Amino acid sequence: MYKLDKTGYFLSVLRRNPSELLRIVRIGWCTFKHRYLKRCVGPGTIVGTGTQIINSANVRIGAKCLLQDSVYIRAGTEGRVTIGDRAAINSFCRIFGHGSVEIGVDTQIGPGSLITTTDHDYGSGNLETRFGTVVIGKRVWIGANVTIVSGVTIGDYSVIGAGSVVTKSIESKTIAVGVPARPLRKIEVSPAE
Repeated sequence: MYKLDKTGYFLSVLRRNPSELLRIVRIGWCTFKHRYLKRCVGPGTIVGTGTQIINSANVRIGAKCLLQDSVYIRAGTEGRVTIGDRAAINSFCRIFGHGSVEIGVDTQIGPGSLITTTDHDYGSGNLETRFGTVVIGKRVWIGANVTIVSGVTIGDYSVIGAGSVVTKSIESKTIAVGVPARPLRKIEVSPAE
């Protein structure tokens, strides 16, 4: 197994682009703030610049995760956001956990994606707001600019195509695409995974 020489890599990046040092320091500060002051991210997790975690007491992010720049996570006063180990959340993702959002281990969410647990009931003549849940299984790949709405469960090992709007639950090991997202085909996953 190849082992990365972190010091050598760091020095080579600084030689090629010295201004990158400022960015690395800013990422270090964001990570420190969310790990030790807000106490909502696990060990080894990296938090990019401009990332905001609102109501961090109701947010739990596992170990060795990557939150890129400008991620926005908001847990409501009654809601929870839980992200499993080794998950990757790309830039400009927005997660609104006024209900409950669970994201499994090793899941990757593409840039600009939106997950919301807020729903509205127009049936009674009043605009009534309800909060539901969103559950995303382990090793799920979610493409760029995907919208996932309240009440949806995405099964383990599934893939959601870029630009899709997920309004209904998706079974495990399924590729789904479109607006609204529809299952395209099943995926074979080897037992070792």
